[in-house]
Amino acid sequence: MPVLAFIVVVAGAAAVWWWRLKMPKEAGSEVIDSVERMRGAYKRKQFRKAAEAAPLASIKDPAIAAVTFFLCLANEKPGHKDIAKDLIRTRMKGIVEDKDIEEVIVFADWTAKGVINAGDPVRRFRDIWLTHLNADERQELIGIAEDICKIGGDTTIEQTNALQDLKKALLN
Repeated sequence: MPVLAFIVVVAGAAAVWWWRLKMPKEAGSEVIDSVERMRGAYKRKQFRKAAEAAPLASIKDPAIAAVTFFLCLANEKPGHKDIAKDLIRTRMKGIVEDKDIEEVIVFADWTAKGVINAGDPVRRFRDIWLTHLNADERQELIGIAEDICKIGGDTTIEQTNALQDLKKALLN
């Protein structure tokens, strides 16, 4: 009987030590898994940013850039977007050819849907606008943007911030 008790004690001790040696390995694996998850989340965020910027980066025409920006502002009040599109059609007459206006609005609307912050197009298009627009045209761009923001009542915080960014970018 003492031999059997000794075997049980040795087996129990071996099991305890095996479990104790296994725990740090599992803890290390959990730490590594957590780090890999954070790294994956960071890479996904970087990819999302790049994917979001891709359609904006393809725009080189200042008029299309303006329409895209106007629709980003209009997206802040989705219930009044159709009114904003009508205003854009009216105000962009003579700037964008009549035969192209619908195509420009559809493309700009598709591009604007991927924009999270209404101020992002200002940063993206600032150089295009500064190079291709004179002072009067810049004022007109700001005026149309302000009119878009007035549709449906008071401007939202996002619209106000985007307008401030626009004025800083074009007037300074």
